Amino acid sequence: MTPGLPSDISNRVILDHADVGLALVRDRRLVYANAGLARMTGGPREALPRQSLADLFAEEDRCAIQACLDDPETHLAQTDGGDSGPATFRLCRCDHAAPMHVWLRMVPMANEADGAAPVPRDTSRASDILLVTLIEATQAVEMKRALRDSEARYRGLFENALEGIYQTTPEGHYVTANPALARIYGFDSPEELIAARTDIARQTYADPKARQRFIALMESAGVVENFEAQIHRKDGSVIWITENARCVRDQDGTVQFFEGTVQDITERRQANADLRLMAKVLNSVHEGIVIIDRDGLVWGANEAYQRMTGHDAADLLARPARLTTPELHEPNFEETVLAHVDQHGLWIGEAWAPRRKAAPFPMEMSVTAVRDRTGALTHYVAACTDITKRKRDEEHIRFQANYDMLTHLPNRYLIMDRLEQAILKAQRDGTRVCVLFLDLDRFKNINDSYGHAAGDEVLKLVARRLRQVVRMSDTVGRLAGDEFIIVLTEVSDGDVGGQVAEKITEVLSEAFQVLDAELFCLPSIGITYYPDQAETVETLLRNADIAMYHAKHSGNDRYLTFSSDMAQRSVELMNLETDLRHAVNREELELHYQPKVGGDGRTVVGCEALIRWRHPRLGLVSPGDFIPLAEESGLIIPIGRWTLAEACRQFMEWRRHGISPPSISVNVSVRQFNDSQFLDNVRDVLDGTGMPAGCLDLEITESVMMGDVERAVSALNTLKAMGVTLSIDDFGTGYSSLNYLKTFPIDTLKIDQTFVRDVEHDTKDAAIIATIVSLAKNLGFQVVAEGVESREQMDFLRSNDCSLFQGFWVSRPLPATDFSIFLKNSAAPAPKS
Repeated sequence: MTPGLPSDISNRVILDHADVGLALVRDRRLVYANAGLARMTGGPREALPRQSLADLFAEEDRCAIQACLDDPETHLAQTDGGDSGPATFRLCRCDHAAPMHVWLRMVPMANEADGAAPVPRDTSRASDILLVTLIEATQAVEMKRALRDSEARYRGLFENALEGIYQTTPEGHYVTANPALARIYGFDSPEELIAARTDIARQTYADPKARQRFIALMESAGVVENFEAQIHRKDGSVIWITENARCVRDQDGTVQFFEGTVQDITERRQANADLRLMAKVLNSVHEGIVIIDRDGLVWGANEAYQRMTGHDAADLLARPARLTTPELHEPNFEETVLAHVDQHGLWIGEAWAPRRKAAPFPMEMSVTAVRDRTGALTHYVAACTDITKRKRDEEHIRFQANYDMLTHLPNRYLIMDRLEQAILKAQRDGTRVCVLFLDLDRFKNINDSYGHAAGDEVLKLVARRLRQVVRMSDTVGRLAGDEFIIVLTEVSDGDVGGQVAEKITEVLSEAFQVLDAELFCLPSIGITYYPDQAETVETLLRNADIAMYHAKHSGNDRYLTFSSDMAQRSVELMNLETDLRHAVNREELELHYQPKVGGDGRTVVGCEALIRWRHPRLGLVSPGDFIPLAEESGLIIPIGRWTLAEACRQFMEWRRHGISPPSISVNVSVRQFNDSQFLDNVRDVLDGTGMPAGCLDLEITESVMMGDVERAVSALNTLKAMGVTLSIDDFGTGYSSLNYLKTFPIDTLKIDQTFVRDVEHDTKDAAIIATIVSLAKNLGFQVVAEGVESREQMDFLRSNDCSLFQGFWVSRPLPATDFSIFLKNSAAPAPKS
């Protein structure tokens, strides 16, 4: 049995199964080793006895092991790590693995002769047996190393962090601070900062209340996140910081200190402010702006662009950009634009942009490249302007420049251009061009009677009807007012213009339904051909105008084709109009008077003043030649004033000689009646001449009644209030309603001579006359028949209860001197008082 070994088998079993290594050492060599030590060395247990204990350890530790074996108590105490724990030694392994860190414990043992287990001794000698305990310390050593490394890393982070790190007391004193915090606050070192800032609330924060808010957040939540405030630096400047901090409490929950981090966000806040300003600017501009990254995704879009396209930001951001409508552009249009920007840096042009839930719209777009410092392209910026209104305005301007705004027909400019093109084509093809110049008769009466709104409506209806009678290749245009032009292209031989004029006359003969009234407005048409009668645009239009003028004044023809003698006649008419403008001042106008007689055919009951023009070169000019000129030129107003004044003057002269008729009638044209000074003119003439108002009879046509009814009624009532009597001239030839007969203060109806002329042979004329007489009698009106030229006509009128007559059978219109003689020879009753 080996000396000093336990004899009890159970003890051996226990020792072999211990987790620690156990050995008995005598004279520095192992005399016993348990299975735990063998496991720790990684070698066979049988090889351990008789080995030197020191040789089991790393070479660097062997001296320390020898010293411990010589004096275990002293040397083990010297190698104690103090606060860091007992010393460790590195136990070598037989399998060449890394040495194992172990703790050693050495206890001297006494020898038992009987072989019992050794017991501790108070002292030791070299020959004593030592009980050596080896406890694995690898994990503890690694933990210590990790802790040491961790502390080193923390210290490195603390010292080198870019963020300021601190610990403060709740009262506002800095406990620790890293160099970054000192730099942020403008101090040279953390120590200087800690020494200088002893009252954080007042010395650090620009607003002491910010510290109070900080403390309140700490007390309520225990943490403060992203707390922004302004603080004073050492030099007195103010910067913005953001803090993240937490409370550190002891086991009792008492707050020990605050710890946290600080960042200088002054530049960031300024940058954010600049970004907000830029965002505000971008959102306030009228242009839509969209930013696209290199991958073609939308990076940002301002509010104007969102409104423009109908998409909100969520629909656009991080999605593929779609600036244009592919269907309205060439394939790969956007790719071409961006490629151009890549190369040249800028693209400007017009495009069609898509709009959410609406039709695409035209926009003006500029795309600019954004590059980094190296010149690499990073983004595209597209600035878009909705030019819908501009395009509409441009189109409107183009339309206004080429089309009549009322009828939407080509205007003079476009007509001239198309006529020029038609002539050039006719020259190439050997064909003809026909121009029809059209003017509406009595259109001025519609304007004067019903107002311009009604006139405009008639013009639009005329335009619609004219487009229906020509080919698509022909042009219908409006020159001005009631003048229209029709250009027929590729005209063959024959009277094509006359055929079209017939169709025009036919479609315009139908009534126009305007303002609940049936209005009629027949045309006068002049026709001319290229190259038959003219070879230039200007000559074609002038000749067509001349032909139209002759048609208008021919009396029977609705249309005429230009002939060379018309030009001479037109010059004569122009000269006649010029002479007419001077006729009043040169006293070339004079009045003739035609009597009105009673049923006996002799008793004068009144007379009508009829104007005549005694031209110094042409002699007596027919009213049919110059009255239309006066109407068209506006001269009818001054001529009408002169006529009224002269008729009243002559009446008063007859009165002074005791031969005046009971009344005198003066014609009033529609234009004169609608003159704003007409009523004042009548009043002035009556006052100026002393003419009794009851002796003045004003003859108006039915056209007067077709205008502004309220104004007409007011004017007629004013005349009646003066005492003037009123007659309807040419009754039955107008197109107005009979309703005015019960509304207007009328005294007399004059049957037009067209009904009287054939009354002996035309039963319809006879029926019309009988109806008019009966209507007048029932309404209490007097009736005068005009144009009575035979005894038979007078007898018929008498038999139908018409007792007042006027016409050649009684007398032609006579100059004042001759009419004075007629009055003296007639059995005239006493004049009215």
